[in-house]
Amino acid sequence: MREEFDVIVVGAGIFGLATGLELACRGHSVAVVDRFGSGHQATSSTGRSRGIRIAYDHPFYVNLAQDAIGRWKALERQSGNQILHLAGQVDFGLPAKLSAIAKAVRDAGGKIEELDAQGLRRKLPYLTTTKDDVGLFHDQAGTVISDTGMAVLKTVALAQGITLLEPERVICIEPAPVRVVTDRRVLGAHTVVIAAGPWSGALLASVGLNVPLAPSIAQVTFIAAPELVDLPGIGEWGGEGEGLGGVYGHPVPGIGYKLAFSTGQEGWSPDTEMWQPDMAEHARLFAWLDRRMPDFPRQVQLIQRHPWTMSPDGDFIIDRQGPIVMACGCSGHAFKFGPALGPLVADIVEGRPAHALLRLDRPSLAKAASASEAISR
Repeated sequence: MREEFDVIVVGAGIFGLATGLELACRGHSVAVVDRFGSGHQATSSTGRSRGIRIAYDHPFYVNLAQDAIGRWKALERQSGNQILHLAGQVDFGLPAKLSAIAKAVRDAGGKIEELDAQGLRRKLPYLTTTKDDVGLFHDQAGTVISDTGMAVLKTVALAQGITLLEPERVICIEPAPVRVVTDRRVLGAHTVVIAAGPWSGALLASVGLNVPLAPSIAQVTFIAAPELVDLPGIGEWGGEGEGLGGVYGHPVPGIGYKLAFSTGQEGWSPDTEMWQPDMAEHARLFAWLDRRMPDFPRQVQLIQRHPWTMSPDGDFIIDRQGPIVMACGCSGHAFKFGPALGPLVADIVEGRPAHALLRLDRPSLAKAASASEAISR
């Protein structure tokens, strides 16, 4: 076993695997270490599906999503596996949010359609509307079959030459000189990338970096209704009684549809590997269905809970301090970007400046993050 590497990546979730792959493609020797193993149920990169969309209120994310779709398609061609199921998405809710999304998509060269109440019902027949309701539709959206995407990304990264150490727990990180001590060995490198999801905050604090992150527990519900697989995804911005949150959903090939609130809950623990369903939240979700989509199927196949990690402003943190590179703060919307995240982190490793939206010193990180904050991007 080789013990010295150019880069050590802590975390083999979507951030870590994509980073390891990109760095290996650029000629770096890379070790990726994961406490539980890539895709484990305790991590943020678990489960059958994630939504994907280019409908963001900032051109940076629109462009990043377009890049990600191209890279996911390339992985599909390379592996022969289906990873994307693009059925489009309908967005509705706060008019100001919808206007910002439409402008950003168009500014980034994307196409998006504005809908009145009749158009909303045409795209999403289950949705109840009033005559004044408006919405958006774009076709570069739908579903990432996430467990397949993770498996393909892992296979390609291994073929590219990364060393994957899993399950293996990082005990401590020493920044000068760089050493990563695990429960099995000591590794040396020039740079360490911390891409450990909800565990990132504690690891960063151990090397003197106090990064405002709030691990959160999210709950998703899979509806067993194969007839829904060609239905577009949904994004509600500013739901009734849900503060600034709402509900999101998308079709899931082989199952039917996935629905969830865009807010998480406090209560994450670093040593918990599985959370039992919150039936009160489940009841609230079905109450939302009663109001907004009363004829929607109700047969539940699975209720799953997993963590995500909020930053104060809903944007990722991809930056460096000395030999430590941060790749964290998924804020509930990172997975879709998948293979496009690796180049962002690899650029930082190679000394390029961080994007202003992702920098550690941006003013919006001066406040604390909240575990119960809604997905805002």
